[in-house]
Amino acid sequence: MGMPAFHSFSPAKVQAVVSYLRVLQGHEKAEQLPGNPDRGKAIFFGKGDCSSCHMVQGQGGFIGPDLSAYSSNRSVKEVLSAIVDPATNSDWKRKAATATTRDGATVSGSVRNEDNFSVQLQTADGAFRFFSKSDLQSLEYQDHPVMPVDYAQKLSHGELDDVASYLVSLGRTSKRVSGKEE
Repeated sequence: MGMPAFHSFSPAKVQAVVSYLRVLQGHEKAEQLPGNPDRGKAIFFGKGDCSSCHMVQGQGGFIGPDLSAYSSNRSVKEVLSAIVDPATNSDWKRKAATATTRDGATVSGSVRNEDNFSVQLQTADGAFRFFSKSDLQSLEYQDHPVMPVDYAQKLSHGELDDVASYLVSLGRTSKRVSGKEE
């Protein structure tokens, strides 16, 4: 059974429903990019040093999340906020910790897996360390994001716009490749 006809709707109401459905499908009007995605890519892999932690399209680091499709469902404003004020991004919470073993050795890293009995940390050099919680003296979570908080000082406003535009353009590309956008 298909969707019923809306004979009682005026053409304006039908258009409003169709527009709303397109928004839900991701076919809304494309947001204007504030910067240049090509310059943003150069900054991401260069001056911004984002690629030392983050990967995009198979290139870059692995400590931070892969950002290839990060912006597929985020606005430019949200992306900029995540860059200049990472503490507002809920994705960072409880992602970094320091484990102290019973013999006093400490290991800091990003929490990759955790359950009631164990925790797996990935250190800055990429190594994975597995701990049984019963073998730990303590496990302390960082109360701040791992991502640097100084990008508003490190990069100009224009450079931040360029990086955000690069990430948003990647997100749009991933939508088209996955078939979610026509």
